[in-house]
Amino acid sequence: MSDHLRLFFAVEVPSEIRTELEAFSQNIDRKNWRLVKPDQMHITLAFMGEVPPEKLEEIVNSAEETAASFPSFALQLADTGVFPETGEPRVLFVRVVSDELVRLALSLREKLGSLADQKKVKPHLTLARRKGERARKDLRKIRGNWQVDSFVLFKSTLGDNGATHEMVKEFSLLSCLTETV
Repeated sequence: MSDHLRLFFAVEVPSEIRTELEAFSQNIDRKNWRLVKPDQMHITLAFMGEVPPEKLEEIVNSAEETAASFPSFALQLADTGVFPETGEPRVLFVRVVSDELVRLALSLREKLGSLADQKKVKPHLTLARRKGERARKDLRKIRGNWQVDSFVLFKSTLGDNGATHEMVKEFSLLSCLTETV
């Protein structure tokens, strides 16, 4: 058994948005889709997979440097989509609209270097994963937005019922205070 840590950085979803997404998900076909538990909802910034425990300090330092130079920002949820975009869908998600989120993910991945997955950033929030033979593309509109003030390093543990995520550390972004004259 590996003593490596399965790690990723993500933006947490506020509880009121998770509640809305849970209600929205009630119409998803549960015969063919396994819903993501509301407390597991997040927007991935950088996935590192299996890393040796001795790399944890380097990873935390990279995140602290990124957070110290990155302002908070707003993001919006848009319509639903599926991965892959062609063929049999395996993941049902909500699109996330935010250039700042993309810049944060790219900045974090750059600091992490070879420790992070370098796949193209596709901002999304997973709602469900396919469990049936043929899952239909259940596409609908959804709206929501919030101010992102931090991101989190999670440890992910794979189990029979999917992955569970445990917060390792939270990183605050710079506050964007508006001065009045």
